Amino acid sequence: MHTTTATSAPGAATRRYLAAMRNRGPLSIDWAAAPTRHKRYPGAERARLPWAAGDGSPLGLIGELLRDLLGMTRLVWSHHLDDRGEPLGRPPMLLTGRPAPSGGGLYPIEAYVAAGEPGLPAALYHYNPVHHELERVRDGDHVPALTGLLVDGPAADMAVVLSAVFWRSMFKYGDFGYRLICQETGVLVAQALAVGGRLGLAGRAGLRFPDGEVDRLLGLDGTREAALAVLTLTLPHARARETPASSRVGELMSQPVAGESTPLPRAMPEGPAAALHRACTSASPDVGSRDEVGPSELTGVLRPRLPASAGRAVPAPEPAPGAWPAAAVARRTSPLAGYRPVPLMEKALGAVLAAAGGGYPADLPGAATGPAATALCLLSLRVEGLPRGAYWYDPARHTLHELAGAGQVDAVATGRLLANTRVALRGAAAALVPVGDPVAGAHLFGDRWYRMQQMEAGLVAQRAALAATALGLATRIHSDGANETTDEVLGLAGTPLRSLSFLAMGTPPTGGPLVARPMPALVREEVVPTSTTA
Repeated sequence: MHTTTATSAPGAATRRYLAAMRNRGPLSIDWAAAPTRHKRYPGAERARLPWAAGDGSPLGLIGELLRDLLGMTRLVWSHHLDDRGEPLGRPPMLLTGRPAPSGGGLYPIEAYVAAGEPGLPAALYHYNPVHHELERVRDGDHVPALTGLLVDGPAADMAVVLSAVFWRSMFKYGDFGYRLICQETGVLVAQALAVGGRLGLAGRAGLRFPDGEVDRLLGLDGTREAALAVLTLTLPHARARETPASSRVGELMSQPVAGESTPLPRAMPEGPAAALHRACTSASPDVGSRDEVGPSELTGVLRPRLPASAGRAVPAPEPAPGAWPAAAVARRTSPLAGYRPVPLMEKALGAVLAAAGGGYPADLPGAATGPAATALCLLSLRVEGLPRGAYWYDPARHTLHELAGAGQVDAVATGRLLANTRVALRGAAAALVPVGDPVAGAHLFGDRWYRMQQMEAGLVAQRAALAATALGLATRIHSDGANETTDEVLGLAGTPLRSLSFLAMGTPPTGGPLVARPMPALVREEVVPTSTTA
């Protein structure tokens, strides 16, 4: 068993984790050990949330934001399918669906809200997605306490903390679940920024903070559940907030918190993921903002560079209009049975690339101008006007640089893939592959770099997915597609860069054994009742 201490070399825990994931064997899943997919604070006071922003009241804005982040937003009538998307003949299921994708549909991420606006007493709250309500965890204004712990101490009207219940994913995926959890956190950050923009909320993602102090503010033990990201949000017509003294933070931590539902989930099991998480939390969050580390050095280290082996450059297609990510939140789905083999229009690809490659507000240096820790590669499988092959996307110049031709890109399907990924590749029009060096920033940020980079990979994939959905396309993240074979096709073998995620996209199938209905329904009645009176 590996242990991690403050004296371990930066990136050592990441390297051990990566080696373990390369050599991992088949999964052995004990479904009897599966925890619930949401938590509750049964004895806590509750605040009912509006389903929509309505007149723009702070409570309505919070309600719609959380609804489109983690809420139960649709009912899904689904048949059991095998890994190839074929029906198994079992009775159908009625499931609740959420707005953002989750690895295995396990939803390991929880949301805590620090707010104190009209209609909502100043306190720390937990979002209960089943009842669409806030449960009061601890009294007191936690907003300045949380923002004061972030690297830049941004002013905000409210904060949403995304935490991970580790066992909820790791009971099925083992140590690999930690990677999925980090990427899912990035997916939800992208979702929150998109929805917040629609609601007029100015948002910013905080990925660098003292983990132990934030966990204690939330009443978390850091082993069963821990904070991974802090979203700061400013309401329209914001009012100024003060930055707290450290004594105020300590005062809040000393107050009791509401009790959560039992049985409690298991702690993260010992192994490479637990060692990596401890290393992430022990890394100093304020590295990179010190005077001796300049912005130019940070940008040079963080942003992967175009490989010298890259071929000719071609202009990327101009983006199609109407690819508004926030407008696609309600329509986004992950197809279970692949795609129709229909070519992707050039301008649709242009919109997806522009959305994925744009800047975003975060405390990761360089993020304001584009992805800071990742680069974007593209597999063109059937794109109008773009030859089949692999490409490196340069967001600054909106150009595509050829990495591999048609014959080489076919080898992606020979990698270690699950059956549903092979089915998806048969009809998919393209695949977006975020890539990066998993240890490039370790000398600046320690092993926390791995966590931040995986979050950005999830963020860019979700931004691409929302843009594609807005244009009538469908997407699905296939984590197994990020493998050694894909790296070879992209020309990354022998370099420090690795594929981090794999987003397939294409035209959704026109039929299939799945029906989804939004909650509440978009129409008042789908069946006209028969009169019972003469």
